[in-house]
Amino acid sequence: MRNALGFAILAALALLLAAMPAKAQSAALAGIRSEFKDVSASVMKAAQKAPESLYSYQPTPDVFTYRKMLLHIAGASYSICAGFQGNPGQGPKVDANKEASKQEVLETLTAAFSYCDASMGAASDATLAEIVTAPSGTKRPKSYYVSHLLAHTSLHYGNIVTYMRLNKMSPGD
Repeated sequence: MRNALGFAILAALALLLAAMPAKAQSAALAGIRSEFKDVSASVMKAAQKAPESLYSYQPTPDVFTYRKMLLHIAGASYSICAGFQGNPGQGPKVDANKEASKQEVLETLTAAFSYCDASMGAASDATLAEIVTAPSGTKRPKSYYVSHLLAHTSLHYGNIVTYMRLNKMSPGD
């Protein structure tokens, strides 16, 4: 009886130890997911806070309107996350030039960010080292795609902040 209990305890410990590396192996991706969650939430908050009238705002003819900026973020998110899935160029498409309402833009952004969350959700740190070959033949590790997603979304969030401040608004609370 004592041997059976000892064996059961050792088996349980072995199972726990075997499960621990799987969690530790996803520490880097967990950090990336957390950062993406934060920046995408900031973009969504600014998009929700801006009045419909700001969506057509264009500081100069050489830059995007507020609407186009948000739709561009959504389209690029789909494209980048399709690459992360191993399917570059095969994600849903967004027409950044569409004269969409604020509600349509919000729905498009929400769907794109959800697509990226789902793309990263099933991945682990080992996924980051996997190589993806683009239709052009360019080979990149999946880590390229998630780092590009963070850089791209953050870059354009900075543009959003500027657009709002030029209109005497704050993107946050």
